[in-house]
Order: sequence, then structure tokens, then C-alpha cells
Amino acid sequence: MTSVLEDGRRISWAEYGRASGVPLLFLHGTPGSRLQVRRMHGPAMAAGIRVVAPERPGYGASDPVPGGVTFTGYADDLRQLLDHLELPMVTLGGASGGGGFALATAILHPERVTRLVLISAAVPAPRSALRGMSPPLRVLLWLAAHTPGPTERLLAAQLSTDLASAASVRRRRRLPAADRRLFDDPTWRAHFADDFREAFRQGPRATVHDLRPWREPLGVNLVNLTVETVLLHGSDDVNVPIGIARWFAAQVPSSRLIETPGAAHLFTLEHPEVILEWVAPR
Repeated sequence: MTSVLEDGRRISWAEYGRASGVPLLFLHGTPGSRLQVRRMHGPAMAAGIRVVAPERPGYGASDPVPGGVTFTGYADDLRQLLDHLELPMVTLGGASGGGGFALATAILHPERVTRLVLISAAVPAPRSALRGMSPPLRVLLWLAAHTPGPTERLLAAQLSTDLASAASVRRRRRLPAADRRLFDDPTWRAHFADDFREAFRQGPRATVHDLRPWREPLGVNLVNLTVETVLLHGSDDVNVPIGIARWFAAQVPSSRLIETPGAAHLFTLEHPEVILEWVAPR
């Protein structure tokens, strides 16, 4: 599904679960697409939840933003999407690289968010909170921040050899056991490949733009966060280390951090009920 935003750009999204259900606006990770949570359809249907999964600019069928997406700019895109869908309020979930965008939206538009759920979420944090991050990801973040053009060409070269399937083979040797088990499963590998292909449909530029804000200011102040906030994080995450979630929880004492021992970055994909239980009104 697509809609046209006020500036003429298209925003694309998919919906899963029950059409008349309690709404969850889910922001995908980096890279990602509207397909990232399609396996949530059955559990969401059973739970009576409507999942709306938009694609950020430059991913899938969403038009890019000249100069790249920003946390605050995308918050306004989401406001317009909610207006189009006639959804006055939603539970807002941000996974991995979608976390900063969800956080900015909750701060700028608290009247539209009943609860903020940050899922293995990457938000701008001090360097000390990044301890334990995968070295290749550290390098990629630095390259995206300092040499975006060459980084885009590097990713494009990888795409020419089918990044979606190549990454699943190369990376799993370096993954924590919990995530490696998913990549060893042919069904999950096919899911990740479909999501990656759609994410890179327009090339790698959106991914490079997505990575740059990790090292830039959020554009909003955490003290202005008034929405109830829950953080779901695995203790063994090497993509977004648990230190980021702990730092955030210390900055926002009203938030609730739920650490899952032994879980890694992808645990909520395998167990979507962990997310869905925070959607229904409590």
C-alpha cells in the first residue's frame, strides 16, 4: 500500500494481523522493509492487533528524501500516515535502526502515541554504551558517517553478488548462538533474503543514510519524553549492545527495561508475542 505525503513523496507500508484490531505502528530495522515483520501476521491476528509496517524513505517502495532521512523529518511522515489511516493513537514500536525514529516521533507527537516500545533499539548514545558491538558494524558506522559516498559504492558492489544471501552465509559465523540458529534455518534465511531484497530495491543509499544518524544528535531532548516507554533487549546483542538500553533507562527513569538473558538481536522476530503483549491496553 502507498500514500502520497504533503511534499509529493510516496510512503509505502504493509499491514498484518486483524484489520479492526488495536493498532501497532512498527518501524523496521536497518536495513529493512515492510516485509520484516510479515511473520507477525498470525500471532497479531490471534491477539486482535493491527500491525502497520511502513518503509522509511528510500526503502522498498517509499520515495527517498533528498539529502537523507532525519529523525525529526520522518516523525512528520508518520504523523501524515496516521492521519491518512485515520488512526488517532497507536502503540509505536521501533526495532533496531528504527528505534531512534520511533523515539523522536514519540517526543514530537506524544498525542499520537499510547506507548513506545523500543525493541533491540539503536538510539544515539555515548561511545561507552557501544561496548560489545560487533567490530564490522563499528567500522560500517564510521564509514557511513565519514565517507558516505564510498560506503554506498562498497555496499552496491556487495549487492551485485546478492547481499541478501551472501550476508546470511558469511555473517552467521560471527553471530551469537541465538541469532546464528535463525540464520541456520532455511525458512528464516528465506525470510531475511526477501526482506533484504526489498530493502535494497532502490540500492544502498537509504541504508547509508540510516546509519549516519547513529552518530548525530537525536534532534529532540529526552527530558521531553512523556510517553510510557518499554525497552525490550537481549543481553547477548552484538548489533545494538545492551549498554545502549541500560544507558537510555538511566536517562529516562520512568522507562521500563526488560532484559532477556541469552537473547541476541533477533529474538523478537522469533517470538513476536514479546512485542505484542505490550500493544493491547493495560
